[in-house]
Amino acid sequence: MKKMLLLILCTMVMLCWLQAQNAETHVTVYAGGAPLETLLTEAQKQSVTYLEITGGTLSDKDYVFLRDSLLEQLDTLDLRHAEIDTIPTDALGEMNLYLILPEVIECIGDYAFTGECEVTGNFPYMGEYKNSPYDKPLMQASKDHPKLVDVEELCYFAVYSKDGNTLYYLKPKEYVYWGEDVIIQTGTRVIAPTAIRNMDFPIEIINLVLPESIDSIGDYALDIRPNFMTGYSRNRRYPSGGYYGYGSVICEAKDPPKLGELGENFWVARSNLYVPKASLEAYKDAPGWNLAREILSIEKLLGVDVPSLRKKDETAISVTSTTESYILTLSKKPLQMNLLNVDGRVFDVQTVYSTKIMLSKKLLQNPMTLIQIRFADGTTETVKLIP
Repeated sequence: MKKMLLLILCTMVMLCWLQAQNAETHVTVYAGGAPLETLLTEAQKQSVTYLEITGGTLSDKDYVFLRDSLLEQLDTLDLRHAEIDTIPTDALGEMNLYLILPEVIECIGDYAFTGECEVTGNFPYMGEYKNSPYDKPLMQASKDHPKLVDVEELCYFAVYSKDGNTLYYLKPKEYVYWGEDVIIQTGTRVIAPTAIRNMDFPIEIINLVLPESIDSIGDYALDIRPNFMTGYSRNRRYPSGGYYGYGSVICEAKDPPKLGELGENFWVARSNLYVPKASLEAYKDAPGWNLAREILSIEKLLGVDVPSLRKKDETAISVTSTTESYILTLSKKPLQMNLLNVDGRVFDVQTVYSTKIMLSKKLLQNPMTLIQIRFADGTTETVKLIP
């Protein structure tokens, strides 16, 4: 019995000690007028690693205290329930920490801090990091966020609205330097202000691909830090449209999207721009878009200018589209069908015996596939099909 009581007593002492330790490392204070420095005990100032601030806001002196006194030891600054709508320029200086943003945040100033950032409410307008793009915080939506979702691709990390309507943030990963294209998701209508601001991209070796659904691009959203380097692509949706010293932007939208403030390194102005052939004149007349080095058709970039559908008297191939397939009707005897990607590489070869071919759309590659049919009379014809 005595041993049992002793064991219980030791356990209680240990729990109390752990709670005391936790109280010194995880500290919660209510900011409401008094200087932050006075809200922490001397012991807490020496040991706190997780600081949670609720209620009020922070003054300039509070930010000075944080970066001067807690620079080395603070791992997490939790402002979720603070009444802070703006984190000022250079607020936390060289503090590299995990910052949980206030739900009411609206703006983060220039060079405010480095590290990782959890977005709990509004997605903020981001200040400049043009001299140090690698220090720009990694923004992430909180796991329980009602409106935002993280999207991780091979070459970049992004934050989108859950409905896929808006891109709020995009940061390249190392794979983008291997030539992986930056492809904005199909269905995206809006690129929010500062979404890709000051990010470092090797624009010579990648394409920025904007989907047909894009209709608006916010202030400084494409004001990047261009990085010029020579390399080869491993995985591209389109052939490279850039050349030595500049890059390429492919915009699939028929109408030029509306642009906000451009910034000094507007991606389009440092690139060739490729748009639908029918929209060439519209882009050449559109402010901002007309700053591109050249404005050319997507068909020219793909190296083919063959319509998908033609009249029967103009070609031996007639195409009918269904929900899941294309039906190719041939007016003469075929021998072989080749399927090519946009780089001109054959990825499938089929011997053809019938003048009617059912081709599943699942076999096609984005953004389109070239269908090349060789006929018994020695001629060859090509059509392009979109998945």
